Amino acid sequence: MTNLAESIQINYGICTTCGACVKACPNNIIQRDADASPIVHPGPECISCGHCIAICPSGAMTIPQETEEAGFADPAILARHLRSRRSIRLWKDSPVTNEECEELIRITAHAPSGCNLHPVKWVVVNDPAKVKAFVAASAELLRNVPKDNPMYGLAAGILRKLDAGNDILCRNAPALLIAVANPKEDLGLVDSIISLTYADVYAPSIGLGTCWAGFVMILLGVFPPLEKILGIPEGYKAQFALLAGHPQYAFTQIPPRDMPEIFWT
Repeated sequence: MTNLAESIQINYGICTTCGACVKACPNNIIQRDADASPIVHPGPECISCGHCIAICPSGAMTIPQETEEAGFADPAILARHLRSRRSIRLWKDSPVTNEECEELIRITAHAPSGCNLHPVKWVVVNDPAKVKAFVAASAELLRNVPKDNPMYGLAAGILRKLDAGNDILCRNAPALLIAVANPKEDLGLVDSIISLTYADVYAPSIGLGTCWAGFVMILLGVFPPLEKILGIPEGYKAQFALLAGHPQYAFTQIPPRDMPEIFWT
């Protein structure tokens, strides 16, 4: 990751010395000079969060890379978008393009990340034949689970569905997006779930639907050889996955949900 502290530029001609950048810096990389002007102290403590650039009211603090104006969605529109989100399990017979996958993943670069480390990498399987190959290989492994194995009951239930033509593993999805991370990375799982949620929420806005692939993760945990079929690189572990594709049907109503219980303290 680029260390922003090494490339931050300050235009003291327009700096108002308001101190917002100093206060916003989580690791005190930016400090005040004798005349209250901000000074950047480059070093490994900078986590490149960009708070200093984003918060500067006069635009005095910049970096060579291009930035864009911040903005937030209208609360009513955003609330409706979030309430409208559905798990998709029925798909059109159309591929998910590389460009669509890249757009989904690009938005996850802005997801919250512990210490701004962003350990999440992505494995994209957008060839329907490869997704089907994963399902077929999973079925063969499930058939060999012995009856005295704790996995046997689940394996038998999955196989009954698969043999009846009901792909409950990948729901005949044309694509599978898998967040992976180095297993030694403490925040790999948490950051992956946050990143996947960003992709999940953003997907409908570009015409895609998603579904969290719980069975896929169970099988990857039980049968490590399946990782090779999906192309998970050596040194990385699948954290969680999303099925993805173009929804076959549009959902036109928002069913009610109970308000979660709150414990006020």
